[in-house]
Amino acid sequence: MRSMDLRVLLAGGALLSISVGATTRVWADWSGQPTRLAAAEHYASAVTTRVALLVGPQDVAVAKEYGRWRGPAEEPALPDIAGRWMGIWSGYGVMARRTSTARAEFMQAGRWGWGKIALADTLAADVPVIVSYRGALGVPVVFDVFQTAVVVKHEAGGRHLTAVFKIDGDQLVGMLRGYGTLIVLARQPVSRPR
Repeated sequence: MRSMDLRVLLAGGALLSISVGATTRVWADWSGQPTRLAAAEHYASAVTTRVALLVGPQDVAVAKEYGRWRGPAEEPALPDIAGRWMGIWSGYGVMARRTSTARAEFMQAGRWGWGKIALADTLAADVPVIVSYRGALGVPVVFDVFQTAVVVKHEAGGRHLTAVFKIDGDQLVGMLRGYGTLIVLARQPVSRPR
């Protein structure tokens, strides 16, 4: 029985060493050829995976010959939400629905960004505890921008705070996930020094 286990182990080791050698040779062959990145970038995200296609010059020539070459795939530009935002929030309080001011400040680098969201007068409102605790200081957040929406989460994770906003020009309309709290924000114009 032990000799059978040893044989299986040796056979597995031999197959692994052959595949590593083959992979190294294939990579050497591919890295020596001039190739071109023809499709979108690869994002390391659990939500979205984009695939990069390697296309050689011979593939481009064949595609052009048959009229099927349309150039590299391009994605539409993502909305820019960087800046200061002011508005209102509305949610349930102890006795009745409450409404007060909301503000946010976002910085964006491509698809992702960071910033703060502050909701005023939340001590007796049905909002995440971190929002009441941070008060006027604002909750530090990170966000992911899509074509028509922004997903905002507390910098320590979505279990503390998650909000989903719809982008409508210079307005963000969203809800705090798990709460009946509506937030409407409008972009503030940038004041230039005179």
